[in-house]
Amino acid sequence: MNNNRRTEPFRYTLKEPAPVDLHILTINGIPVPPKPVNAVLYDISRSGCHLAFPLNVNPEINLVRVGMEMVLSAESMYIEGTLKWNREQDATFHYGIQMDIPEEDRDRLPSVLRRLAGEGKILVR
Repeated sequence: MNNNRRTEPFRYTLKEPAPVDLHILTINGIPVPPKPVNAVLYDISRSGCHLAFPLNVNPEINLVRVGMEMVLSAESMYIEGTLKWNREQDATFHYGIQMDIPEEDRDRLPSVLRRLAGEGKILVR
């Protein structure tokens, strides 16, 4: 019997947190003027990520859609998602994002993450 069945996707922690250009797309369905926010990416999986930025948009009372421009390898990747949780730590706000990856890009992110893990740039949890 195999007791090694994982029910959650692997989470990859970046050895060095990576800068991300974050765009708040909508708050409660209302479009927000496009202005990038400097964010820092701490970890990522196939379905979500953890990042921090200096704005409190409180996803507990607001439905917040974001777009993220990430450069994890040689090429950049644009991913949209929804803020799910937040916590304040050291005068910045940390967020969990549920990512919505288009079907045609579903294999790209896991491939990039496996390659970075093989290069020792990220840790698998």
